Amino acid sequence: MRLDESTWRQVLTVLPVAEGEASEALAVAFVDSDDYAAKSGSAWLWWPDGSQRASRCDFDGRFSAEWGMLLVMSEAALERMCAEGESCMAGLVRRFQIKPFLLQQRDALEAAGILDFIETLELATPKH
Repeated sequence: MRLDESTWRQVLTVLPVAEGEASEALAVAFVDSDDYAAKSGSAWLWWPDGSQRASRCDFDGRFSAEWGMLLVMSEAALERMCAEGESCMAGLVRRFQIKPFLLQQRDALEAAGILDFIETLELATPKH
């Protein structure tokens, strides 16, 4: 299963519902592992605070300043997420089927509401 328009709609249905206002708008970018390796393809953007509508953008290996976190998704991870929902994501991270990259400082991630999502993945962030 590739991360395309159809798969993205399925992924969006299992992500947590946006809560509250954030003082900073940063997206979580989802990139297919093949696109990440090729440094070419699509990135699918989701704002945990709901400040902007989920969307697609071109991916060329560089990270936009509006991205707070990057999740590189394997085909197996996409299939499990679509079938089982958000609850399987932490296990997929532990098995490296989802590879997370934090692209901003902790304060910015917190201001954007991304830290709550990071806790869902059972990741820890440094407090400095």
